Amino acid sequence: MNGLAIFDVDGTLCRSSEVDDRCWIETAREILALPGIDTDWSSYEHSTDGAIASQLVRDRTDLRPLDEHVRAIRDDFARRVRSEVDRDPAVSRPVDGAVEIFDLLRSRGWSVAIATGGWRTTANMKLATAGVPFLDVPAAHADDAHPRETIVKTAWERAESRDRVTFDRIVYVGDGVWDLRAARRLGIGFLGIATGERAAMLGAEGAVRVLPSFDPFSTVLESIVAVAASPGDVAR
Repeated sequence: MNGLAIFDVDGTLCRSSEVDDRCWIETAREILALPGIDTDWSSYEHSTDGAIASQLVRDRTDLRPLDEHVRAIRDDFARRVRSEVDRDPAVSRPVDGAVEIFDLLRSRGWSVAIATGGWRTTANMKLATAGVPFLDVPAAHADDAHPRETIVKTAWERAESRDRVTFDRIVYVGDGVWDLRAARRLGIGFLGIATGERAAMLGAEGAVRVLPSFDPFSTVLESIVAVAASPGDVAR
């Protein structure tokens, strides 16, 4: 069996959702002159940074050209995230077991990848601050596509290219209902990593396995094996 586990970043590998929300609100106020934005990311057409930025500019301002203002949002957001993690590294801390999870899965014959709705620069800032090793992990980000399922598929393809294999069992590991929906659209398995209200939302959406963290590893591995699915006839 060739298995691949693909991981989201915010809320999954890193406890960084709060700083993410705060920086988004501040950036929208500074760049778009918006007094507030909805930080329920499931309410947007696509729950990825580039898509959210485009939707805010298009639907809530008269600013044009679109691409210019999306870049301004991206750069201001990155500046704010950098300032936050430099000021207090605890704003992006690892989910329990996240620092070790890649090596542990590889030791059991699984390949790993990262697929996040965040932009590459800020995702890497948060992973580095949390101490999650990511430099040698195939990855895809909001810079690559707007729909999350396309980002996940891109990470999957990069992992296959890097490892020179075709994966026959794949699971996406995430904390949001948008992660679960992306996995369903691709016909792959899903493992939730969440607690409290977020875990309840995943359960209500139909997630069959939701864990609070990556510790203990034995439980995580058993769950990944249980939910991983063959991509079958998914378009390649």
